[in-house]
Amino acid sequence: MSNQNTLILTLQSDKNLSKLQKQFNSNIKKINELKERLVKDTQHLAFINSRIKADLVPLEMKQIDKIVEMVYLFDKHYEESFFKKKEKEKMAHFILSKSEELIEQAGKEELKVMFDKYSDQTYDEISEETETEGLDKIKQMMKSMFNIELNEEEENISDPDILQDIFEKKMGEREAFQETHKKEQKKTAKQLEKEEKLKAEAQNVNKAARSIYTDLVKTYHPDREPDEAERERKTEIMKQITQAYEKNDLFELLRLKISLQSIDINAWKMADEQLKYYNKLLKEQIIELEREHWELHRLANVPSGNLFQRFGYDTNTTTVRIKREMTRIKSLVKTLENEIAMLRTKENMRAFLKNYSMYEDDFF
Repeated sequence: MSNQNTLILTLQSDKNLSKLQKQFNSNIKKINELKERLVKDTQHLAFINSRIKADLVPLEMKQIDKIVEMVYLFDKHYEESFFKKKEKEKMAHFILSKSEELIEQAGKEELKVMFDKYSDQTYDEISEETETEGLDKIKQMMKSMFNIELNEEEENISDPDILQDIFEKKMGEREAFQETHKKEQKKTAKQLEKEEKLKAEAQNVNKAARSIYTDLVKTYHPDREPDEAERERKTEIMKQITQAYEKNDLFELLRLKISLQSIDINAWKMADEQLKYYNKLLKEQIIELEREHWELHRLANVPSGNLFQRFGYDTNTTTVRIKREMTRIKSLVKTLENEIAMLRTKENMRAFLKNYSMYEDDFF
């Protein structure tokens, strides 16, 4: 990880630092912290996913296969005249609920046949109706909340992705129209002056980062380097410089300049105007890093919950919790195996159905 210390401005005491210098230090520290956290969390999320794939998924598949076996066992008993009507209703409920769950959550498409056998409507018919209802709600929302009218062709669209594209296109067209209309309105001298000032400031901010990039490129571009070893070294350095510039990573550009050129940042006389532009760029970088971190944690959200919250933020905690989860699933698989063996006899199935409720969470 980049060392932030070379970028920290220090005088005899913090009291001697100007407001802009203190802001610069604060921004540098914040960026370094965010970068370290982003790298750490990215690596740890990859570790969690690898452990889940290697240790938990095979066990979860065993658990799913046992529940599938249970569904077929209930179907077999349903055909037997030994069971009464109420008992068969409970069997049908178990088969339907478990088949639906396994199709949706585990992708067991083969259970559609089992679902259809016990349902008044086929699984595909119900899915189509649900999708149609969802599309209708989207269309109603587009009209009521955003006043977006669909033409006759668009009303018949049944693909939610296409509908989303249409929505984004129409919203884009509306925003473009509003922006054009806004530009056409006559602006006051004060508004024009403010726009010019913001435009000039934006150019100066971009120039601040570009000047560091240009300075580094002049020194480390490998094309005119005659020594092969030095050319290879400069090529690698240029990759770092270019990558930092393309990412608008002022923190890294400054770090490279100071470390490569052995500059003492306290001896580098940065004018207040220069510091002001650096601080603006650094604040923008902080916002972008926070957005990246938020996006990473969004990716950690899965149907079973947030992976960081479930398995922890460090390797030791994750290892312990993975082992605990493995033990839990193995226990469930063993329980299912015992239940299947027991429920093969009609008498045991009847005893099971006596306690089975169609209105509460089921047993597995």
